[in-house]
Amino acid sequence: MSTGRSGMSKRTGDLLELVLGVAGLLLLVYIGSFARLRADLTSEQRYTLRPATKELVEGLEDEVFVKVFLSGALPADLERLSKATRELLDELHVVGPDRINYSFVDPNASDDAATRNAVYDDLQKQGLRYSSIRLREDGAYVERIVFPGAIVTYRERSTPVQLLKSQLQAPDANMVNRSINNLEYELASAIRRVVATQRPRVAFLEGHGELSPMQVADITQALEEQYDVSRVRIDGRIDALSRKGEGIAVRVNSYDALIVAKPDSVFSDRDRYVLDQFVMNGGRVLWMVDAMNANLDSLRKNQFSIATPLELGLNELLFSYGARINNDLVLDRSCAPIEIFTQPYGDQRKLERFPWYFEPISVSESTHPIVASVDPVHFRFASSMDTIAAEGVRKTVLLTSSPASYAQRNPVRISLNMVELDMGFGKRSTPYMPMAVLLEGTFTSPYADRLPPAFRDDREVAFKERSTENAMVVVADGDVIANRVDAAKGMFYPLGYDRYANAKLYGNREFLVNAMNYLLDDKSLISIRSRELTLRQLDPLRAENERTLIQLLNLALPVLLTIGGGVLLHFLRRKRTNTRS
Repeated sequence: MSTGRSGMSKRTGDLLELVLGVAGLLLLVYIGSFARLRADLTSEQRYTLRPATKELVEGLEDEVFVKVFLSGALPADLERLSKATRELLDELHVVGPDRINYSFVDPNASDDAATRNAVYDDLQKQGLRYSSIRLREDGAYVERIVFPGAIVTYRERSTPVQLLKSQLQAPDANMVNRSINNLEYELASAIRRVVATQRPRVAFLEGHGELSPMQVADITQALEEQYDVSRVRIDGRIDALSRKGEGIAVRVNSYDALIVAKPDSVFSDRDRYVLDQFVMNGGRVLWMVDAMNANLDSLRKNQFSIATPLELGLNELLFSYGARINNDLVLDRSCAPIEIFTQPYGDQRKLERFPWYFEPISVSESTHPIVASVDPVHFRFASSMDTIAAEGVRKTVLLTSSPASYAQRNPVRISLNMVELDMGFGKRSTPYMPMAVLLEGTFTSPYADRLPPAFRDDREVAFKERSTENAMVVVADGDVIANRVDAAKGMFYPLGYDRYANAKLYGNREFLVNAMNYLLDDKSLISIRSRELTLRQLDPLRAENERTLIQLLNLALPVLLTIGGGVLLHFLRRKRTNTRS
């Protein structure tokens, strides 16, 4: 009788233990639904938002809705991009549950071709670009249209976001990794655009032989995502860049920033004065100026040329602000290639690739946000620079030549035969010559002691001798902003595109966008862009050689662990039962 009571008591105790365990688990789950505990254990903090992004989301006054079109049947790389986008949006939603919401839509969901085409046309009208990819379905390859992008909507305004940074080729792992690196920046930038009621104004200067709109089309598109971009001519007009309002003692700039992109003719004294007063009144300037008249097109025709100083009339301005572009050309062992026809074999001319020392590739070692985490920047016929002592001006060198480099002084003989010569970098190098410099502080006008008193004191002129806190970037190369143009096809290539690799290799675009962000005090965008995630790829050779073992481990190991756990639990229960007995 006691054995029965003991057995009944044991069963009752086990049942009570089970009920209490389940109740405790349910209570824990219920409490956990109210608590958000998140831990990012990745080395690069992959799942941690930058403070600038959190601040942006927390400052939203209304809901931002993101509609992503990376859904449905996708190849592995695009599926990875889709997953990363969803994870980022989840993180944004955690920061602002009532401010960020999203959905994923498959533009190929309909079985009707006419309906799908209507969806494609609508997405293109909204500004999204499509990619054509090949998928294997039912043992055959099929072409499928995908839109690797999103539409961000805030109240009545919408803006497109291209999530995949295409480089004129099919998506691959490196391209997708680059796109994942930029996801937070792209979405944060899109939210800023759609929320902003007024955007800064940026103008390309023209009238002095500057690069044409087609030659700067790529950087123009990049800047237009954040700023209102236009073109302006001075033509000696004092009101070209600023205006004098009634009852105001100073002039007010019509633009927030100005881009001077590779002028090739002299600036009149009046144009220089207008430029100077734009700076004195707080205007930011991105200077990209050639000191020498070197030209690759004429070199290909004549096999050699002589580069001489290019007289622009800007030296005095830049000198006054704290920088000097030297009359020389930088030769660098770290350089881009060039293809040249060499000695023919029979009737065939042979095209070979050589290092072209006049096109330096600058790998920044600076931690400044303009150049931190930016890919190498490609220069073409660049000059060296010196920083000049100027009261109240701070100088930061952004980009330099490599340790194996030197400058050839004016005049410079340029010949295609130089690719076969020993340039002697080990004997006469001048390492780390500055080629791009940031100037910050209060600038002094070079016209301070040169103007007639009547002009200087004219209230309509409103001459200003010294600027307030200001900044500018000076680059000793005009081609750093120029994208390659195919005139026959009427198209342009991405800035930083290398025609030999048929891909975007260089960070010119990111460098210039960062420079403009910094000049216009958008430092939060730079901090977001500087994030870098590491693509950890499997070793393809090892994966192929050990394919059977890997498959066996993936299939058998979970089963073995489950069985082992069950056996261990069984022995523990038996041991506890024996102890009670």
